[in-house]
Formats: sequence, structure tokens, C-alpha cells
Amino acid sequence: MMNALALPVADLLNNVNGLPTHALLVHFTVVVSTLGAVAGLAYALVPRFRRWLSVPLMVVGVASIVLGLITPASGERLEARLGEEPLIERHAELGDQMGLIMIAFGVLLIITMAVVRYRLSRNPDDAPPVYGVARIGAIPGWSQTGFGAQPVLASLLTILVLAGSVVSGIWIFRTGEAGAKSVWHDTPVAAPAGAQGDDGDDG
Repeated sequence: MMNALALPVADLLNNVNGLPTHALLVHFTVVVSTLGAVAGLAYALVPRFRRWLSVPLMVVGVASIVLGLITPASGERLEARLGEEPLIERHAELGDQMGLIMIAFGVLLIITMAVVRYRLSRNPDDAPPVYGVARIGAIPGWSQTGFGAQPVLASLLTILVLAGSVVSGIWIFRTGEAGAKSVWHDTPVAAPAGAQGDDGDDG
């Protein structure tokens, strides 16, 4: 009974409705990782966004971890079916790196947003002014009180989110470009000379 259930579940990483699972998962991965990178930049660079980005970024963090695990795994299944090709191997290498980046960035987002939610649970009416390094991770209008190292920790996490967003954005582009080359590298750059579409005047 267990084997009968395990085989269809394992095959989900290989095919879905007759299509390679990887081709479907890639679209979700690009959307989630791009959202994470853009929203992470907004969180780090625009303090007034931090309060309302905390929950969406926590959700993105969970999705990043899940997709960072299953998308490279589905890619390995597809690579095994396609055989050894330099462009595919390059895409697979970058895809594995992207998976690790997504997992690490997802964990960072969850931790950072958990700290934000903790800070927002404090009394916002007695927010003291913030100076020095603590200002980097400040949430305007909300209390900075809490455990002793909280302001410095929040600032460190904010810097890491900024760095993670930049790295994630770079690897999204690199991995996507490598994937596109592996699929479309032999496509003609332009239509052959003299070729016409359906509306050409043939007669």
C-alpha cells in the first residue's frame, strides 16, 4: 500500500499532467524569488514599509524554502532525461545555487519578520528616538524597547535582508538566462530573408 502511494508522489517531481514538473515549478520559483528580492529591498530601504511587509515577507520566506528544495530536485529529474549537455549542466549548476540561496534567504526572512512582529507587539505609544546603528533597523513610530540587543539585531538583520535581496536578484537573472539559453540557443535570431507571415501578398 505504501509503495502504491509513494510512486505517484515521487513521480510528481518528474511529470505533472504529462509535462515536466520542472517547467511548471520554474514559473512559481521566478515569481516568488522576484517578489522576495523586490519586497526585501523595499523592506530594507524604505522603513515605513516594514510594518505592513512583515507578514507577506514571512509567507514569501516559507514559499522560498519549499521551492528552493523541490525546484532543483525536479530539475535534476529533467536533466537525467535530457542527457549531458554543457548548457543544461550550466543551468543545473546555477539552479542548485539558486535553491540554496532561496532556502537561506527564506530562513533569513522568517527570522527577520518574527523579530519585526515581536517589536510591533510592544507598546507603540512610548517609542523612544533611535540613534546610531539601531536606526538602520528602526520601525518609524513604533517602540524600540524589548530585549537588550534587539535594536542592534534588527539592524543586522535589515542589512542581511538587503544583501540577500541583491544576491537573490542576481542569481534569478543568471539562472533564468542559462535556462533560456539551454532551451532556445538554436533558435534563429531572425526570420529567414524573404519569409512572410500569413498576411503576405502571395497572389
